[in-house]
Amino acid sequence: MSLWACGQPDGDTTDSEPDTETVSTGDTSGGTSGSDGTTAPTTGSTGSSGSTGDSGIVVGEAKGLLNFTFYPETAGGLPAELGMAGAWRTEPFSTDDFFAVQAWGMHLPPPPDEANTVVNNSIPAPYDWGKDKTWVTGGNALKLRGEAGESLACLLLVQDTFPVYLSDDAEFFDPLCAPDPARWVAGAEYDLIAFGGEGKDDVVLPAAVTAPPALTVTAPDVGVSLFELDRAEGLELTWETNGGQPNRVVIRLIDTYGQMLTAHAVDDGSFTIPSAELSQLAPGPATLTIAREQSFDLGLPDGDLRVVLRYEVWADPDLI
Repeated sequence: MSLWACGQPDGDTTDSEPDTETVSTGDTSGGTSGSDGTTAPTTGSTGSSGSTGDSGIVVGEAKGLLNFTFYPETAGGLPAELGMAGAWRTEPFSTDDFFAVQAWGMHLPPPPDEANTVVNNSIPAPYDWGKDKTWVTGGNALKLRGEAGESLACLLLVQDTFPVYLSDDAEFFDPLCAPDPARWVAGAEYDLIAFGGEGKDDVVLPAAVTAPPALTVTAPDVGVSLFELDRAEGLELTWETNGGQPNRVVIRLIDTYGQMLTAHAVDDGSFTIPSAELSQLAPGPATLTIAREQSFDLGLPDGDLRVVLRYEVWADPDLI
């Protein structure tokens, strides 16, 4: 899916930058080594049910992140894709898009907190994986279950060290862990299921999260590949206003060298990136992403899990 991406750097597992080419995947006991493949996630004992407010769950201390993103087909011919990935850490995440980290090696800093604001991220540093002790295994899978079916992010170990959760169709994954874009439904509610595996209860939170409405961009014409974008004129974006609260719109423009502008826009149908910001980017092929998103904070035995659901449109302007 990536129109711009840098590979994840090699590194020592005790330092900061794992090589995701070598992985091992989880079984019902929390992980297997080598490339024997995953087994289907299995439940522990009967889990808790209900919302975080009435389930009686004692919330742990870890910090979790789970992304569930629909990427529609692009003008450049990339097919629709479902991106689902997550992790648990003892330290705060420096991104709210862990799928981009795991799948493409892209470190996307969070957008500014203030609405209708643009920041220049320069060229973001590679994602800092930190020490292995800051990563937590929270079970053997995370599942979102909705009206169109179930999506699983299954446990794998990066360099046999860093536990992450990913939906992937790689040969070593169980087929149940394969992503299917048809399971992302705009406006639909999803149950969250955290599989415990051996010795841990499963947790089921019914109707815990809701996908945002689909995003239809009306300008610029994202249906055209390599449309010209004059940096001296600014970038005026418009989209259909069927979103509103509690959605936000996150816009990123990344030049050919990886320098990035990130904007947080109110979901009111329009936003402009001024020419003064665009002029800081290099001319040439670029990547533009526009995402409508909702996020939910859920209390689980392992800790607070932030679930971010997005509908993210990609385009490839030519900056002039």
